[in-house]
Amino acid sequence: MSQEQQKINQKIELAHRRIAELENDLHIADADLDLLFVDRPRFVLLSELADRLDKLNKLGGASMFWGDGCSEKESQENYQRVYHQVVNYDEKVREVQMRREQIKDDIQSVIAQINILKDDFFILHEREEERKNEFVIEREMTRHPFRPMILPWTTQGEDEKRFRRILFIILFFTFVLSWLTAMYDLPIPDRDTVVEIPERLAKLLVEKEPPPPPPPPPEEKKPEEPKEKVADKPKPTDEKTVARKKAESTGLLAFSKDFSELMDSSDLKLGTQAQITNKGQKSAVVSRSLVTSQAGTGSSGINTASLSRDVGGGGKGIGGVSFSRVESAIGADYAGDERPLSDGPGPSRTDEEIQIVFDRYKAALYRIYNRKLRDDPTLQGKIVLRIIIEPDGSVSLCKMESSDLKTPDLEADIVDRVKKINFGAKAGVPKITILYPIDFLPSS
Repeated sequence: MSQEQQKINQKIELAHRRIAELENDLHIADADLDLLFVDRPRFVLLSELADRLDKLNKLGGASMFWGDGCSEKESQENYQRVYHQVVNYDEKVREVQMRREQIKDDIQSVIAQINILKDDFFILHEREEERKNEFVIEREMTRHPFRPMILPWTTQGEDEKRFRRILFIILFFTFVLSWLTAMYDLPIPDRDTVVEIPERLAKLLVEKEPPPPPPPPPEEKKPEEPKEKVADKPKPTDEKTVARKKAESTGLLAFSKDFSELMDSSDLKLGTQAQITNKGQKSAVVSRSLVTSQAGTGSSGINTASLSRDVGGGGKGIGGVSFSRVESAIGADYAGDERPLSDGPGPSRTDEEIQIVFDRYKAALYRIYNRKLRDDPTLQGKIVLRIIIEPDGSVSLCKMESSDLKTPDLEADIVDRVKKINFGAKAGVPKITILYPIDFLPSS
């Protein structure tokens, strides 16, 4: 056992002795308290009697208890004597109880000290056990060489000498190589000599024959015009010829010849330079009308609501409809090839400009869609938005025109996000309304 452990054991023994003394004092205090509790019932009655005498003296009836021969002063002295006895008893009881509580506190304090000393003793014991189990390593002390206290970037004489030596060697070899290179002359190559190509490097070149000219296209046979038939002498006609002629005069084939001239217009312009210069043929009078919407104010164009009137009935031609030259003044201040979206005079926003803005915010719209896609992996579809764009570029109205998603939360989030888009201010443009479709498909 080490000296530290012996000292701790001595302290523990002294603490146990102190606890024994305190326990003896506690027994004495308990005995004194028991003696006082024996007389407690009498002092309780005496205390109640003192309270009643005090009330009786205040009412002026002390002579009724002490007798007529007892004066008021004597009755007061008797009351004080009784009262002091009760007070002295209570003070003794209180003093013994306080002494008893103090002894208990001292005992608990000494017990805590003993626990601390035991913990210290246990720690020392563990250290001794570890020390016994350790290997004894003995070695001789070696003196390390002295190193000067110099920082790594500090220059010294040896470093400078080494650097100069290496630099001199490199410069010497550089000058020697440059001198040898200048002394050596390369022979001029003789271009008249024929270089023989080895057989293994020769290639066989085969002359390709020119492709034969394509055969001339077969000439289309013009259908023979039917001769006028005399009612008196009817002749039998081929059923296929009759069916072909009937098909050419009805449906889309009836328009093929009349619109063939429009297909050759190679110099088409959109926007402000939109012009229709070709003239069509007239159609026969047949009554048919389409339901169209009344357009707003615009240039003096073609009445498209009556294009299909009197067309496609009874196997007749389209001689009743004519296309005339129209000069369009839409977007007079706009010189580009983009198609303006306004049908009134003056500049307007083009569909290319609007598409560029939507491409810029495409990632934000797909982030909203991808959040909903985590909850429903099968979510996909197409929506059509009705958007009103103000001249300053802000969106004053955005609502859902049609949707295949069937997800009100996603549709509301997309509408709210589109309302925050700004298409940029553009001078002189009117307020426009567009229908913009968006397809949402999960990425593969």
